[in-house]
Amino acid sequence: MTESEASAPRIRFLNWTFAWGAERQRVLIVAVGLFLFTFLVYYLTGPDFDLLSADIQNDGTPYAHQVNQANNMIHGHLDFVPEYTKNLNTLERVMYDGEGFCFRPGDPEAAKVTGPRFSPDCKIYMQHALGPAIIVLPGVLIWGNDLNQILVSIVFGAMTAPVVFLVARNLSTKLTNQLVLTALMMFGTVLWWVASNGGVWMFAHTTATFFIFCAIYFTVGRPNPFLAGAFLGAAFLCRPTTILTGLFFVIMFSPLWLKPAEEGKALWQRISLEPAINFASGLAPLIFLAMGINYLRFGNPLESGYAYTEQLYQDYLRFVYPRGLFDISYVERHPPVFLGQVPLLQDTGPYILPSWAGIAIWATTPPFFYAFFTTLKRFSWVVMLGGVLLGLAALFILSKAIARAWDGGWATTDLPLGLEYAPFWLMTLAAAGAAVYYRDRLSAACWAAIIPTTLFIFTFAATGWAQFGYRYSLDFSPFLWLLVARVIGNELRWHHMALIGVAFLVNLMGVLWIYQFEPEQLNGWTWVRF
Repeated sequence: MTESEASAPRIRFLNWTFAWGAERQRVLIVAVGLFLFTFLVYYLTGPDFDLLSADIQNDGTPYAHQVNQANNMIHGHLDFVPEYTKNLNTLERVMYDGEGFCFRPGDPEAAKVTGPRFSPDCKIYMQHALGPAIIVLPGVLIWGNDLNQILVSIVFGAMTAPVVFLVARNLSTKLTNQLVLTALMMFGTVLWWVASNGGVWMFAHTTATFFIFCAIYFTVGRPNPFLAGAFLGAAFLCRPTTILTGLFFVIMFSPLWLKPAEEGKALWQRISLEPAINFASGLAPLIFLAMGINYLRFGNPLESGYAYTEQLYQDYLRFVYPRGLFDISYVERHPPVFLGQVPLLQDTGPYILPSWAGIAIWATTPPFFYAFFTTLKRFSWVVMLGGVLLGLAALFILSKAIARAWDGGWATTDLPLGLEYAPFWLMTLAAAGAAVYYRDRLSAACWAAIIPTTLFIFTFAATGWAQFGYRYSLDFSPFLWLLVARVIGNELRWHHMALIGVAFLVNLMGVLWIYQFEPEQLNGWTWVRF
């Protein structure tokens, strides 16, 4: 503690006592600066809308369903009523009447379903989690459903930057490194494109990412099981899949709930229930809130509404859902997007462009390669071998894109059994195994969050629909970022900066090509396509 901090006024908050000195003033200034800078970048590069428009919602996203949901809730409806809803025709409809999936009499969309059931009591619901709708309730109370959901999404995206910075301060003592690591998450991942979008799917990702980083901060920055649990619960209300990251917090808080081994004491005698109770006390109310909402809508606390989504019953989408929403057979659909899709190449302008189908996570954020080496970096030969294997896999995948673009006679094809992805799976197993073997608690906790979440997402029928990058990766990207930040720490090398620079350029391409160039077909070119 510096002399100025020792004499500074002391403030008590949530059982923490700290001095409000020069260092904390600098942190506050940096945090505010990061918020403002991120807000401006997201706003200026995202979809065009007028902040001063009297009807700003019509100058924003047509998929502002969380704002519509909040407006319906204010008027006493958990379902969607036309007079309280804008752009109802763009909704992914969940339709239920107390008995099952249904249509209202006369609904023309019923022609797309074999043997539709009509019911005068059929109600229309939103299929997405209601957490973001609860978040915007105060704004909707003031502006109604003219509240601009893009603007709210950008604000939450910008609020994430200071939290990421606070977490980075626990992984590096150098301000430059802290800022670079913060910039990596905010501008080197698909969070930039997603937060700037504001549509129903992207808004959910943005808010969930913010809450996950808050939970991480109250785990590695200022450990507080209650607040960590509460923020994890908030993320769950926005993106239910984030609950699968819970093992991260269980492992990271193990020094609190698991006492050191003592001779003659059994494992159960070493367990302290107080931290676990505190964590559950923060998490459980929000889970019960979600279950209560489900019960009020569908009569079942475990039914989120996806079983009654219209898409599941439409004949022309049966190829997407041949075995329902979730099935192990869908796992094979995701790696070609998650790992195998790269930006599209063509011999006319703009020559390189995003694919709506998605882009591999390593292509949008190359620094995520470092996540594999958090524990393994102690073995130089493993770093060399792993780097070569991952590099060859990436080059092979890129070569296929080049071959498709120019129809080269040397065109490569997919390897049997998806072997081009094998280096990624092998390195994941090696990294997670090494973290457990060497008792690297942070690394093991991160992999315990990443692997189950990824595997569950892979069992979902869809791979993200129209998107930049692989948007589902945001459910676990904060933990990949943690691993990378752990690798870099105070040692920011030229190759770190090189890959971070590539990440910035790729994600800049995503937001500019799609939001700024595509709507106006700049130069007569198509800037994004499947």
